[in-house]
Amino acid sequence: MKLINSLVLSIAVSVLAGCSNDDTYTADVSAINLVNSEIDVYWQFDKERDEMSLSNGNGMLFGDKSAEKLLIQDNTDGDVFSFYAVKGNSKETAIESTRFRFSKHGDYVVYSYGRLDNDSAQAAQLDAVKIYDGEIATSKYRVIVVHTYVADMGKVDVYMGDQKLVEDLEYGEATEFVDLSIDLNELIVVKAGQGANTDTPIAKITLSPQAGDIHLAYITTTSENEGNIKSFNVTPAK
Repeated sequence: MKLINSLVLSIAVSVLAGCSNDDTYTADVSAINLVNSEIDVYWQFDKERDEMSLSNGNGMLFGDKSAEKLLIQDNTDGDVFSFYAVKGNSKETAIESTRFRFSKHGDYVVYSYGRLDNDSAQAAQLDAVKIYDGEIATSKYRVIVVHTYVADMGKVDVYMGDQKLVEDLEYGEATEFVDLSIDLNELIVVKAGQGANTDTPIAKITLSPQAGDIHLAYITTTSENEGNIKSFNVTPAK
């Protein structure tokens, strides 16, 4: 399944429906850094003449997540929100401006992945995901998995326990959001076709969800001895 779907946004402006309010366009947005260097993600507004750091000007290291911010635009930018990244606390551009169309009052995560020192298919880029926060059944949680490991890894299959979430997932793609019982929480990533019981999984981690949680899990390179999955609880604040 391609990363482009009703819940996940592509690098280009997505096809999500725009905000119908004629005066203001809002979104609750946080940022996650999954590139190999310290960066800071900026929101650009008023036709990109003004900007604001999503992490209050503090550079984010690999695996860092910013607090959620309420972003408000007037109709000069409409429902198209622009972001770019700088290196560390400098103003040197790390990732060029990327535009996303956000639906009204949605909760989003803008994330960076890839490598800053690479101009191939693994070059650093920004993408975004809309957090699907519809009702979750009692004793269940919701999860989405994104493949941001390495571009030449090839296709992977993703399991939660012995339940296959998706097969043939390619770099930059994501599963759909899936609601699961909280005791079904062992996330296993394998090369396509290997099966969940292989002795050589690409990654394996046990999540610790509570009922009603929403988790965003990235298949990615991580620090030594941390495995190859970064997971974040992205349940919107009530």
